[in-house]
Amino acid sequence: MESTIRFENKVGVITLSGRFDSGAAPLFDAWFAQQDKPEISRYLLDLAEVPYITSAGLRSLLKLLKLLEGRGGRLILCCVAAPVQDLFKIAGFSGFLTICETRETALGALAG
Repeated sequence: MESTIRFENKVGVITLSGRFDSGAAPLFDAWFAQQDKPEISRYLLDLAEVPYITSAGLRSLLKLLKLLEGRGGRLILCCVAAPVQDLFKIAGFSGFLTICETRETALGALAG
């Protein structure tokens, strides 16, 4: 899995591509720990290029969500593929994750 980040208007925009599985999740956690700016409390996670996620990926998302909530921040996901959305529903994550259809909508939600 590949990860990129850019910061715009005090929002961290993370783009992931590839499988978010047991091999990728610990790499993502370590990568995010290096890229994170503690003064940034709002992050957008673009999953348009993530076709598959496992329980390890879900755990990484949960860790990220808890970290941001601890800062009084927010995490919004966007462009989530249908199979990944289905997994979020089955795992019960859709009840507490905020998912937007487009990146623009997600950025607007984080700005407001």
